[in-house]
Amino acid sequence: MAVLFALITCITYAIDTYFVRQGLADTPRPLLATVVTLTVNFFFFVALSLVFVPASLFRIELIYPFIIAGVLAPGAARALSYKGIERLGLSINTPIVNAESLFAVIMAILFLNEPMNVSVGAGILSVVSGLVLLGYETGRGRGKTNVGRFQYRYLLFPILASVFYGVSVFFRKLGLNMVTSPILGAMCTSGTSWIIFTITFLSRGHVRKAFEVRKRSLVYFFLGGVGTCIGWLSLFTALSLGRVSIVTPIATSYSLVTLLMSYVLLRRVERITLRILVATVLVVGGVVLLSISK
Repeated sequence: MAVLFALITCITYAIDTYFVRQGLADTPRPLLATVVTLTVNFFFFVALSLVFVPASLFRIELIYPFIIAGVLAPGAARALSYKGIERLGLSINTPIVNAESLFAVIMAILFLNEPMNVSVGAGILSVVSGLVLLGYETGRGRGKTNVGRFQYRYLLFPILASVFYGVSVFFRKLGLNMVTSPILGAMCTSGTSWIIFTITFLSRGHVRKAFEVRKRSLVYFFLGGVGTCIGWLSLFTALSLGRVSIVTPIATSYSLVTLLMSYVLLRRVERITLRILVATVLVVGGVVLLSISK
């Protein structure tokens, strides 16, 4: 069941990415898109929590791992990733960030005593290698206009983003080991990130720009938020049922699904190159290995 929920997460994350990209085409304000999607997420899980989560579970000693997870990702990790894109471009930033599963798995093995065998290890390496290759290939030639002279210190942005994404998954799993409520975990994590991004949005004087957003973009951002509501619930459910080492690589393979959606629905964008085909084989093969692993 954990694999099934991880696959649902992968698909719904891809749907979110597709809708947000469509919205950003008309209103290129990623911070606003993040605030809108997180607002949908947070209030959705607040409503579910009021109905399905006992009041006795709302204690800081039970929910603090989820709060830390929310600070790390999508909180700080997304901000670092945006900075990496600005300084390095997509072709360098995206492959590094896509390695987040490695850090999640390392933390789970070291601190949660998750077992590791040959098929799981091979599956993880296959998925991560495929995502890194896919990120490099689809990022080539994009987002480079504002990138100046390459400086190695800027690599710190995507590296930290990748680490924070991975460590955030570890804290989500840690929290679910303490209280087996995916709804509570999703509410606390999304709520923490929502507070961070909302404060950032307001403090930078973006309120006036929010009224300039096109209605079509707002609808796309809202639909993206609906997608991540399902994705977050599926992810937390998958983590409550299964191991980080199996769930995370599958759930984070959504960039491949997004690419396929763009190709099928938009009939544009990416050419299907040899690297993309190799990346597809690596990701799909890795997911299959992880799905059959014990």
